Amino acid sequence: MKRQCGERAASGIKFLTVLGRHYAYNVKTARWAELDGKTWRRLARLRESPGEIPGLAPVLEGQPDSPRQEESLAPKNLILQVSHACNLRCRYCSADFGRYGGSFRSMSPQTAARAIDFLFESSDAADLAVTYFGGEPLLNLDAVFSSARHALGRAQREGKTVALHLVTNGVGLLPQTLMRLDELGFSLTVSMDGPKGCHDRLRPFPDGRGSHGTIARQLEIAGQMPIGRRVTVRGTFTRESAAFFPNVRYLVRRRFSNNIAYEPVFLPPSNPLALRWQDLPDVREAYRDLARLYVDRWRQGEPFCLWDIDDAIVQLVRARPRRSRCGAGVATLAVTAEGDLYACHMSTGMGEARLGNLEGGLDEKQRQPWVERFRNGRAGCANCWLRALCGGGCNTHAILYNKDLGSPYRLECRLIEHRYRLALWMLSEVPELREAVSANLAGTDSDRGHLLTPLWACRELAVKQAVNESV
Repeated sequence: MKRQCGERAASGIKFLTVLGRHYAYNVKTARWAELDGKTWRRLARLRESPGEIPGLAPVLEGQPDSPRQEESLAPKNLILQVSHACNLRCRYCSADFGRYGGSFRSMSPQTAARAIDFLFESSDAADLAVTYFGGEPLLNLDAVFSSARHALGRAQREGKTVALHLVTNGVGLLPQTLMRLDELGFSLTVSMDGPKGCHDRLRPFPDGRGSHGTIARQLEIAGQMPIGRRVTVRGTFTRESAAFFPNVRYLVRRRFSNNIAYEPVFLPPSNPLALRWQDLPDVREAYRDLARLYVDRWRQGEPFCLWDIDDAIVQLVRARPRRSRCGAGVATLAVTAEGDLYACHMSTGMGEARLGNLEGGLDEKQRQPWVERFRNGRAGCANCWLRALCGGGCNTHAILYNKDLGSPYRLECRLIEHRYRLALWMLSEVPELREAVSANLAGTDSDRGHLLTPLWACRELAVKQAVNESV
């Protein structure tokens, strides 16, 4: 059976066709090139290898697919689960409303301060990050603000920087709270799934009332403050909303924020909201429509950030292998209200992900599988064409679905792969994206976790620099 050129790989080169454009991608070096129709047809006949096409081989050459110099295994991102409780009852919540299988409880300010000290004393990094999570972290403002001030004070004394981030459902973002968060330099992620009907169906209050109106008001207030530039609106899609494009378009048009994250929730297969393989066509079509909207907005001078897409664009431009998408269990750790250390917030309650506690420190024997995965990648990724840039997907999903850190969750793999394909097309459609990355993000640390700088902000900076130079 004749294979289609868009799906074949030869001599370590992957050939792809995305929305009418053709690409060659070097699996080992993570370098890629767009091919014109004539070159594509020559390769499609399988009569010539990429090395025989004038000018193509040098473009695809580069850094080999091997680990870079040995990196520190010390944590540099800490997630504080300051509240194991929540004031919403989201239908797809995978965290048992913050309880993670336990009871409703809160972290004491003393434990939060000890967690900050643990981070500073365990890490040799100059740039640290603390994320406040739950449940709903705004239910425990004392622990949030006292530990944030403590972190900023230590950073100043020790000549380091610490980025503060808070993930919230938005219900408690009152003006006075927003001002206090703004004063401390916080960035925020606020949950909203889309229009009122979609959001309220999935994210109600305990009494069944919808939360959309409350959160929309808080986002509008935040947008009038400096902190508004540091807000990400995060939506979630399930199998009920696999065709999610209209929901993201709503968020873009409402302009709550230029930063949007719209991500799948992965649930046990028995859950009626869990994504299934048969949902992939709808999800892929939604991503294609979203890529077209992203490109159109950039061309119109009204760009927005979609974090997963921005991440794929940055990795393709940088073409530098990375070990992990988030560094869970190595660069990233989570702390529960009791002071237990887990690989990340999503893995809280999983025995194999409990890596110690604040009193005794990290259990290096328990942590070793996570370190090995970080150093050597997943065995299940060995034959994947995208292995150099992807980072291997989510560690917690590997455990949840496959009971094995070495085996990625294949459904998640397909979504990641689709985003990278679209990112290639978007780089062709908007060359300015490559310029924004090269000028501002080429040297960033890809193993810290999620990007901290959206591409629209890079574009804005480039425009300002151009104006200054002209003056």
